[in-house]
Amino acid sequence: MKSRRLTETDIVNLAFKPVETKLARLTNIERPKQIIGSYEPFRRSNADAVNLQLPLIAEAQDATSLEMLEAVVAKACKGNEDLLAMNLPIARSTHSFAMENKIVAFREDVRHLILPFGHAYEFGMPLLMAYPNGKIVAAFPDLRRTDPLTGIGRRTALSFMHQRWKENNPDLSRLGLQIWRYKNTVAREIEVFECSETDLFTYDEIIADVRQTYEIWHEVLASAAKGRRGETMGPGPLFGTA
Repeated sequence: MKSRRLTETDIVNLAFKPVETKLARLTNIERPKQIIGSYEPFRRSNADAVNLQLPLIAEAQDATSLEMLEAVVAKACKGNEDLLAMNLPIARSTHSFAMENKIVAFREDVRHLILPFGHAYEFGMPLLMAYPNGKIVAAFPDLRRTDPLTGIGRRTALSFMHQRWKENNPDLSRLGLQIWRYKNTVAREIEVFECSETDLFTYDEIIADVRQTYEIWHEVLASAAKGRRGETMGPGPLFGTA
């Protein structure tokens, strides 16, 4: 069964929680709600924020200026005030972090991680970040102002990143893994969490947990669909008017 895809943040924040907790959280996720805004405008231009280098050009390219980055992100927001308020601080913070740390980025084509029930996940930007000291990392942006990754959530995200980026790619065995937490402040400053190999969950552990989460999710979706069908059909002839 293939169902509505859960977000990466929800998958890892639900990891290793009791069944009752997962059920309550997934029931809340399923309930219709007004969602204001999206980080998609920033995601489209995150390469510009971290000084992407093009592989066929021998000389290093200049970093995108903050003004140019802001213009690109603002254009993607199409004048929507909620989108602008969400995405511009994130873009500025990322640009500032990359400049301060002298980061340059390179695209890396690594296959998505396919989790139970056929859903594809990235767990990290499709870029590798190179620091001046030679350290190269893959980074997972934790963007939400509220409900950020928990401690177990970070460990789970890094475990998924390890499987996607390193386990099946010998050339990337020395790759570092980071989570960039965008703080819930006006400037959305970045706090970096490094990966400790001793904290990683095994592949079997994280796959079994995701399978359980999706099995509960399927039950929640089926129950909600059944309830909606009952509302549409009405009370039926036994309770209807003649």
